[in-house]
Amino acid sequence: MEHQRRANRGVIPEEVQRQARKESTLQITCLLLSIAVIIGIYSMISAATDRFSWKLDLTEGQVFRLTDTTKSVLSELNDTVTFTYCNDRSDADTNLKEVLSRYAAASPKIDVSYVDLDANPAMVEEYGQKDIALSSDGILVTCGIQSRFISWSELYEMRTASSGDENQSYSITGLKAETMLTSAIVAVSEQDCPGVAFTAGHSEDDSETLRNLVANSNYEVSQVVLGVEELNENVEAIIIAGAKRDFSDAELEILDAFMARGGNLCIFRDPEINSLPNLDGYLADWGISVTDQIVLEPQQQMDSPLNIIPNFGVSMINVYFSEHSTYLVLPECRALELSNANASITNAVLRSTSASYAKGFSSMSSLMQSAEDASGPFTVAATGERSFTNGDGENDTQYVFAAACTGFYQERYLKTESLGNADLVLQVLSQMTDNEVTLNIPTKNLTADSLSLTRTTIILFGAFFVVLLPLSLLLIGLWVFLKRRHS
Repeated sequence: MEHQRRANRGVIPEEVQRQARKESTLQITCLLLSIAVIIGIYSMISAATDRFSWKLDLTEGQVFRLTDTTKSVLSELNDTVTFTYCNDRSDADTNLKEVLSRYAAASPKIDVSYVDLDANPAMVEEYGQKDIALSSDGILVTCGIQSRFISWSELYEMRTASSGDENQSYSITGLKAETMLTSAIVAVSEQDCPGVAFTAGHSEDDSETLRNLVANSNYEVSQVVLGVEELNENVEAIIIAGAKRDFSDAELEILDAFMARGGNLCIFRDPEINSLPNLDGYLADWGISVTDQIVLEPQQQMDSPLNIIPNFGVSMINVYFSEHSTYLVLPECRALELSNANASITNAVLRSTSASYAKGFSSMSSLMQSAEDASGPFTVAATGERSFTNGDGENDTQYVFAAACTGFYQERYLKTESLGNADLVLQVLSQMTDNEVTLNIPTKNLTADSLSLTRTTIILFGAFFVVLLPLSLLLIGLWVFLKRRHS
């Protein structure tokens, strides 16, 4: 009755006030706890996202997704590899920061740190004494006492354009970070790195793209002038790429001594050079003869009968291609003839189709097929192999690979991801050197393709987003309003 009288007089009883304060305090406490839980969950998810890279790569071509090749290399690491980004984290290149986070998430053996060089001049001086010049936004890769520095410009692919006033402009077209970083990991972690030497002194046409492909694929690349410079001890394969002048007898003796101890040889014969008697004779001793005939394809070609798309022969080199659906383009190549000379076993790696035909290079005046043309198929790439006794006293196999074609390793073909030209080079070297870690990691494209919309498509998009979608939301809101009003 007392409570009732107080209520009638507008006085709230003390007990009711205490109960209200208690409920209010409880509500505030629950609210604060809920906010704390939400912040905690968000923080844990954010930390886990950064640590384990739980992110969706929605970029075209999945720019930041690590390839299986890189994952395989990371799984083989025994020692910790450290990536030191040469700048403050807040000022770091966004693309490179994302790539580094992917590496750290993929392996516990990868550590990532950020160092501002301006604030740490001692670090610059320390590595300067090791002939490593650190620069801003580059990445230092270290493992134990081994180090390799990759500058910012090496992590991107750039296109140079010249204007009429002789000024040059640069535009970024691709991201090479994964290619360079994985190659550096292999180098500093002392995984097996066979040597490959390119010959010089004969006007060779070995493109920079070819050299970079080999160098970035877990091979130590060098250049040698036979008879002038000594071959490095770790060289397991020599590449003669597009020699336009013949090799001397003395040079072939050095080459023969290299092969006698189990070396391997890869020859890309220039099809436009009529005769290289010594080099062609050396190939013939291995059962591979270069003919005068240029191979043409009437149907299985790219843009021209000269740009043939060959079939794969029966060879261990082609096991990769049986598991990966791809094709190659060989622009302007000569036919090869095979024999089992001097205990060599020869195999056709690539062959033209049965519809192909061949014309004499010196007498070719038209690309059109004529009655006197030889009929295919023709061998256009081949290997000769022999057995030898290695340093451990075991029987092993050495190889000579030959293709009378130099156009297939030019930039436009090696860098086209849909083609297998780069894979062929790496599979040949892998077969020769027993190198299982071949790092053919393509450059990630950063150029955006334009989206073409027809007039009809534009009208449909406009009708949906400007008319149908707003009208639907309006009708749904009206329905909910009327329903609540009647209820």
